Amino acid sequence: MCGPGPVAALWNGEKPMSKSPSLHFHGNDFIHPADQAAREELEAIPGFTTALKTFLRTFHEQQFHGVNMATKVRLGPRQLPHLYRLLPPLCRQLGIDEPEFYLEMNPVPNAYTYGDTRIFITVTSGMLQLLDENELSTVLAHECGHIVCRHVLYHTMANVLMHGSGLLGSLMSILSKPIQLGLLYWYRRGEFSADRAAAAVMRNPEAVVTTMIRLAGGPKHLTEHVNVAEYLEQARAYDSLQDSSWDKILQGLAIMNSTHPFCSVRAREVRHWGQSDAYRRLMRAAEKIPAVSQCPRCGKPTPPVWKFCADCGQPANGK
Repeated sequence: MCGPGPVAALWNGEKPMSKSPSLHFHGNDFIHPADQAAREELEAIPGFTTALKTFLRTFHEQQFHGVNMATKVRLGPRQLPHLYRLLPPLCRQLGIDEPEFYLEMNPVPNAYTYGDTRIFITVTSGMLQLLDENELSTVLAHECGHIVCRHVLYHTMANVLMHGSGLLGSLMSILSKPIQLGLLYWYRRGEFSADRAAAAVMRNPEAVVTTMIRLAGGPKHLTEHVNVAEYLEQARAYDSLQDSSWDKILQGLAIMNSTHPFCSVRAREVRHWGQSDAYRRLMRAAEKIPAVSQCPRCGKPTPPVWKFCADCGQPANGK
């Protein structure tokens, strides 16, 4: 991983650059201790990461790309740019290359990031109908957080094992179950790191808390007046169940096959981090990140001297 703290990148005259034109965050800025510990346990298995990369490259990455292109809508500067433009500024802040970006018709609110050498983000139509623009940016920042925290390879393999076990055969599915559970255990802890990334990029942990409330309770017209303090108290009540060995077993069984921690727990975790010295130091560093003009249509950087965006060709900077 890269070292902590922002680093500088500069414009090269007036030419567009593939790298971020500003200071940016790094994965080490966000890693949750439980994420780090669980990942180290996985990577301690000899040959584990190499085997995953080989399997994914051989069997699934090209398949993912083909299915995406055939069944989803790929977003870009000339395809639903009002949605696409939300992504480039987030990638610049995190110093990552832009992943492919897809819209999937699915009424279930969801967003996910898969791949290894060809990473892509997908959002469902249900997610777009549930969230406003700021909340959607928070979700995309979370997905980009998975990329900068180097979660995507293991995420992809966990989902392949869970949903593609029929391809592997019933015996292989049974034999791979311990690996599935180990990956899922880490997967859930990685969500805390990605939530931190979203909180930092949005400069507001409450943006993540609000999004968790939407995912737990429904659209804004139903949940905009939720008492946040009462909602977070649910996480404390949930934690108290761990005091009983039997309840701890029951809750462990309830979540063992899930990819994400429960929403109230995630909201509690990110708010707690937002009150920490680490978050405050990160925000002080973020204040040094210079503002960058961006195309109002596609979100790509457009220096003030440009009259037209180099990516989509539209008038830039309001000219």
